[in-house]
Amino acid sequence: MPAAVLFDLYDTIVRSDWGRFRQEAADLLGIEVHVLERALTDTRPARSTGVYPDVESETRAVIEATGIDDPPVELIRSVASAEFAFQRDGVTLEPDVAPVTNGLRVRGVRTALVSNCSHATVPLAQRLGLYDIFDQVVLSFRVGARKPDRRIYEAALRGLGGVAPEDTLFVDDQVTFCDGARALGMDTRLVIRPGVSPPEGISAQANGHVVIEDLLPVLDA
Repeated sequence: MPAAVLFDLYDTIVRSDWGRFRQEAADLLGIEVHVLERALTDTRPARSTGVYPDVESETRAVIEATGIDDPPVELIRSVASAEFAFQRDGVTLEPDVAPVTNGLRVRGVRTALVSNCSHATVPLAQRLGLYDIFDQVVLSFRVGARKPDRRIYEAALRGLGGVAPEDTLFVDDQVTFCDGARALGMDTRLVIRPGVSPPEGISAQANGHVVIEDLLPVLDA
């Protein structure tokens, strides 16, 4: 067994109906969904590295990226509220998370959550009890670096007491992020759950990473 296992959040340990949120937010803004999707993509690096100080600032940046200049506070708060509601009831923990993380804990394996995310993820992490499920929760906007930047992986390893990369397994649904972990010397598992549709898309190539459809094989790593 590895000494530590690092898990991604979205589409790895939770399932999310991103299409629902994008449609609701686009309707509030009176724009086409593809315009909002482009704005979300364009602002994602800044939102996930802590450029903006809070959810309202992040939401304003997304709205302005759609071409709406100087959006009123009421509109910003409406979109932010829609995202909060989505995080409350549109994101669910996968049923295999507890058996796997509990099994690893029994074996003495330390665990960390490593997520590219913004301020909006904090209430979700609290609601799902992720601070209790994992030994460390590492959120990119707090680190100031996002996968595949080596700094976020290294922050997780330091938080786990200085575990060596070669003693670590990394689990993610994105090939690029697995590539970043492997570059540091970690073993990797690329999880592609049936029916998921991550905003980053699904790569056509596994790039040599072992592919799994759920987390249970992690217990046999």
